[in-house]
Amino acid sequence: MSVSFLTPLAGLVAFAVVFPLVAFVRTENRLARVRSLLRLGPPAASRATVIVLPIIAVLVGIAAAQPVIEQWEEHAARTDAQALFAFDTSRSMLASAGPAEPTRFDRAVKAARRMRAALGEVPVGVASLTDRVLPHVFPTANPRSFDAVLRYSIGVERPASDEGNNKVASSLEATSAFASGNYFRGAARRLLVVFTDAETHDVGAAALGHAFANGRIETLVVRVGSERDRIYRGSRVETAYIPPPDAAAAAEAYADVVGGRAFDEGELDGAIAASRSMIGSGGAVTRAEIIDIRPLGPYVFLAALVPLSFLLLRRNLV
Repeated sequence: MSVSFLTPLAGLVAFAVVFPLVAFVRTENRLARVRSLLRLGPPAASRATVIVLPIIAVLVGIAAAQPVIEQWEEHAARTDAQALFAFDTSRSMLASAGPAEPTRFDRAVKAARRMRAALGEVPVGVASLTDRVLPHVFPTANPRSFDAVLRYSIGVERPASDEGNNKVASSLEATSAFASGNYFRGAARRLLVVFTDAETHDVGAAALGHAFANGRIETLVVRVGSERDRIYRGSRVETAYIPPPDAAAAAEAYADVVGGRAFDEGELDGAIAASRSMIGSGGAVTRAEIIDIRPLGPYVFLAALVPLSFLLLRRNLV
């Protein structure tokens, strides 16, 4: 933790009090000679003004420089490898084995937390997947950032698909964006893990395979869900949703196209072992990442009101 200033040059405003203070002191000196001739004592308010004005100026200058408290944490991070976890957030991920059972999305998040812990120093990012992809955090070694995104920023239909009305709203073909876009920043080893129920549009095999071949990305699919899952509203089943029977085959087909591997959620240990094998091992470096910045300027301005109030009170009493 340390204190720094966002606009240090703005602190020079403190010197603005110099000229008024010099003028005030010269005026007080002339008045002091007059009081001496009249044999009058100096007023207490004059001495207080000379003392308090510089204090106010210093406090205002510090506040103008915008002091902040920075807190950071050090994390060991691999520089040769990065991973990205993509979560299917289409409506079908609300399905569960029963009205009181965890949804597919909840099970996917739980599986992702286990895999993230197993990857150790590998920076991991988070993205959502419907009929398009959206990054929520790029690969980071900070576990708090990863956890905060899963807890607050991502969820079923957040963001929503362009398609609705209980149609198939996810497309594994959209993952080609991970291969062609700048989602991995210079890492030699790149791992994409897709958590999905694989209830998807048809996959364009040729274009998708070509994109992943050029992107040099190792891919894992963790399929979450079964044909017995249903979407519940309270205790009632949403009859408009019926799981397709070919989701498992779709996950395998997608994995074959991108040159990856597919696992069922019950095979998570195997998926974790595969992810560690794909990402390999490498050296780690220690990075300091700022996790919180707290501004102090408003509090310093409030502190400046204390001597100012004292000065005004003393002068009004004289």
